[in-house]
Formats: sequence, structure tokens, C-alpha cells
Amino acid sequence: MASAIWPTPSRAAPESEAGASGSVDAKVLIAGLKRPVPARTAYSEVRFSGLLDRPLILHGELEYAGPGKLAKTVDAPYRERTTIEDGEASVQRGDKPVRKFSLSQAPELEGFLRGFTALLGGDAEALQRDFEFVASGSSNAWRLKLTPRDSRLAKRITAIEVDGTGTSARCFSTREADGDVNVLLVESLADAKLPNRPSEPMIDALCRGKSQ
Repeated sequence: MASAIWPTPSRAAPESEAGASGSVDAKVLIAGLKRPVPARTAYSEVRFSGLLDRPLILHGELEYAGPGKLAKTVDAPYRERTTIEDGEASVQRGDKPVRKFSLSQAPELEGFLRGFTALLGGDAEALQRDFEFVASGSSNAWRLKLTPRDSRLAKRITAIEVDGTGTSARCFSTREADGDVNVLLVESLADAKLPNRPSEPMIDALCRGKSQ
């Protein structure tokens, strides 16, 4: 049986490195995010786009099967499954034919996969090859900001921000160069009650564990 990607932690980050109210160490934080495979989590996703009249809210499940292997299922408001393996992505929406394409054609997806794989592997060195990263906050509420090193990826994504508490992540925010923002709410926030028109500040506060 697959484990949860980020279950509620039984303990906070090591007190010597990140006290209950002290600052976090980025490498210690990343090491604490390591998870066995396969793993899965329910999610809610909020997409803020200049092309949409209001944010799009999706619900589904994310599955991680090891380095370079990721599957994302959308259950609502439509049905779609995206599978990534061996540098290729396959997408099927409803009963339509499967579409396949190389990840090299979607640098933002490839970049997210690399970052996600490194985080679930608890591998700060691997993460550092593709991103510059810095942690802020405390073990109770931390944020890890990843900035792409690759110029091709940086033209599409300005940053990936991961919010969490202890050894549990709860939000992945992908900030695109055109101003669009996609936020994945996982684990404890996967079933969060969201309004029809959530604002970016509202979602940001939710990810940080703050009330609006």
C-alpha cells in the first residue's frame, strides 16, 4: 500500500537545528521531507491566470512512484490523468485519446518534477543542481523558496515556493514568469473549504497557517 506523501509529523524538526520558534536550516528541512515510495496524497489546486475570469479550482490525487515518476489525477471539475515517466508525459482527459509529449517541450513541468523528486528524496545536493534555495520562518511554519538555475526554465518559472510545518509540506506554489500562479494544497489542506473566488493573499495566508 502506498504511504501518504506528507503525513502529519509525529515530531517537529530537530530542536538543535530548528526550535519551535527558532529559524529553520534549509538542508535539515529538506532532509526531513524524505519519503518512502510509492507515496500519494489528495490535493486541491488553485490556478490563478490572467486568461481566466476567476481562479480555477481542481481536486484529485498526486502519486509519486520514485525519481522521475509522477502521476496526477484530476477528479473534479473534469477528469484527467497525467503520467510522467522516462522523460515523457502522457495526458488523457475523459474518454479522449491519450496525448504524449517530451518533457523538454514543457520546461515548467520538467522543473517541477526535478524539484519534487529532490524534495521527496530529501536530497539537498540534487535540489541545488537545479535550484537556488532558501528557507525562512520556523519549524511551526516554514517556507522554502526555489529559484531555477537553468535560464530556459527561468523564462517560464520565477520560483517554486513550498510551505509546511515540521517535516510536513502543505502547499506547492509555482510562480510563472507571466504572473500566473498555481498552488497545490496537499495533506492537511487537501480538503480545505475554499470560496468560489479565492484570492492570492487568502491562499497564501492559508499556506502559511495564518488567518485572513
